[in-house]
Amino acid sequence: MNYIAELNSFYARLLTRPLSSEAQALWSVLMHLFNRAGWPPRLTLAASTLLGFLGYSYATLSRARGELVAVGLLVHTPRPGRLAPYYELQPLSGKAVDKSVDNPVDKPRLTLVKPICQS
Repeated sequence: MNYIAELNSFYARLLTRPLSSEAQALWSVLMHLFNRAGWPPRLTLAASTLLGFLGYSYATLSRARGELVAVGLLVHTPRPGRLAPYYELQPLSGKAVDKSVDNPVDKPRLTLVKPICQS
């Protein structure tokens, strides 16, 4: 995944399909963890890991995760017993996985603030 392309696509999507702030924060943490892991197809993540980043209650984490699953941004696969579940982020930008270090930064497609011209 291209980190910048995914961020741009996510925030562009929020303009027409809003998410709760908790779901937005969870998605951002998941993006960070997938990026740190080198973009594997799925990650095993304990709730305690996510809660450490987010500072939520388990119930709030569950609601945010359910929201991301419901809108198709995340696949969550529970495992038996006390095993940590699998998480799979669903790409938004439609681009293939690019693990190169020197890939160019994508230009945003939206201009939310007009630059001020100085004389």
